[in-house]
Amino acid sequence: MISAILLALISGTGRAFVGWVSDYFGRKQTLLAVCVILALSSYGVGWAGSMQNEALFITFAIISGFGGGAFYPLFAALTPDYFGENYNASNYGTVYSAKLVGAVAAGPLAAALIDANGYPATYVLAGSFALVAAVLILFLRQPAAVPSALQPALAGGEATKT
Repeated sequence: MISAILLALISGTGRAFVGWVSDYFGRKQTLLAVCVILALSSYGVGWAGSMQNEALFITFAIISGFGGGAFYPLFAALTPDYFGENYNASNYGTVYSAKLVGAVAAGPLAAALIDANGYPATYVLAGSFALVAAVLILFLRQPAAVPSALQPALAGGEATKT
């Protein structure tokens, strides 16, 4: 129970801190840093666990928990930055719904990976996915603007010629 309370406090603190950092350094740069830190902390958790070093394991787990919730404020801020304020709620709803896929698939997938490969290899894989995400962030670009004549059609109305 205490560990669940600590994780919630660490994750909540990380969300607020990362939101503040992104205001100063930029959201994309902060998201990149969070992914790299999460990758390194995942590698660290796996390594410390295999070495049976409890102090390092807890340290890396705290770092991972601190950054694990950071995606929520960053994605909430990145969505209007990249897609504009119009339709922000529906756009962010679409982005946020990816959490559903993770919630449904992550538990069984992680359990199968741990069963097949053990904890250290599974943490290495998780860290590698975080590094892939960091590389993908380098290619993140704001989508091209939709021509104004098409905007009513995309919003459910009909485009009119002027």
